[in-house]
Amino acid sequence: MPTAPAAGRPRPAVAGLAAMVLATLLWGGTFVAIRDTVAAIPPLELVFGRFAIASVLLALLALPRRRRLTRETLLGGALAGLCFAGGFLAQAIGLTATSAGSSAFLTCAGTLLAAFFAWPLLGQRPSGLLLQGLAAALAGSALLSIGPAAAPGPRFGPGEAWTLLGAAIFSLQIVVLARFAPAADGPVLAAVQAVVCTLVLLPFAGGTAAVFGALRGADWLPFAYLVAAGSVVAPLLQIAAQRELSAGRVALLFALEPVFALGFALSLGGESFAPRWWLGAALILAGVVRVEWPAAMRSRA
Repeated sequence: MPTAPAAGRPRPAVAGLAAMVLATLLWGGTFVAIRDTVAAIPPLELVFGRFAIASVLLALLALPRRRRLTRETLLGGALAGLCFAGGFLAQAIGLTATSAGSSAFLTCAGTLLAAFFAWPLLGQRPSGLLLQGLAAALAGSALLSIGPAAAPGPRFGPGEAWTLLGAAIFSLQIVVLARFAPAADGPVLAAVQAVVCTLVLLPFAGGTAAVFGALRGADWLPFAYLVAAGSVVAPLLQIAAQRELSAGRVALLFALEPVFALGFALSLGGESFAPRWWLGAALILAGVVRVEWPAAMRSRA
C-alpha cells in the first residue's frame, strides 16, 4: 500500500509541476540572452561553448554518483544529448533571422508535438482534456508572437524554418526523457546528455577558442546565464519533472516558455509591447490551468 507524503513535503506530481514551471522560466530568459549573444558569437560556437562548460559542471556534480550510471541511463542521455545538440543549434541559427517573440512561439508550437510523438512511441495517448489545453496554448503563443509592427499576413522565412525544426527536435528530447528519466539518476542523466551534446558539436567548433577570446565584458553576462540557467539548472529541473509527468503534460508546460520569454523581452530585451500579448498569455495560462488543476486535485485526493 503506497504511503502518504510526509507532512510539509510536496507531493511528487506537484513537485514535478513546480520544477517544470521553473525550468520554463529559466529557458524563457534564454531567448533574449541568445539573441544578444549571437551578435558576438556565431550560433555553432555559442551552442558548443555553453554545453562544453555545462558538461564539465554537470560531470563534477555527477561524479560522486557515478555508480548509478546504468546502460539505460547512458542510452537515454545519449539520445537526449543528440536531440539537445540539434534543437539548440537550430534555435540559435533561427534567432539570427527572427525575433525573440517569433522564436518563442515557433518553439512552443513545435514542442507541443511531443504530446503526439509520445502516442506511437510510448503509448501515451493524449486525452481530450490535454488536447484542449494544447489548442489553447498554441493559440495563445501565436498571439504572443505577433508584434505591434508586424507586417500583415504570415511570415515564414529561413529563421522561422530553422526555429521550427529545432522545436520539433526538442519535442523528441521530451519523449526520450519521458522514457528514460523515471528510472535514471537525474544528475547522471543530465551529465551524459550535456557531454554527448558537446561531443556531437565538437568537430564543427574549431574556432571557438578564438571567438571567445575576442568577447567583450558585456557579452559574458548573457553567456553566463545561458550556461548556468539554460544548460545546467533548467535541464536538471526538466529531468526531475519528467520523473513524474507524462510527455504530453511536459509539452503543455513548455508553452509557458513564450510567456516568460516575452516578459524578459519586454523588461530586459527592449522589444515593443502589444496589448494582444495579454490575451495570448491568458490563453496559455488557461490551457495550463485547464489541464493541471484537475491533476493537482487528484494528487491532493
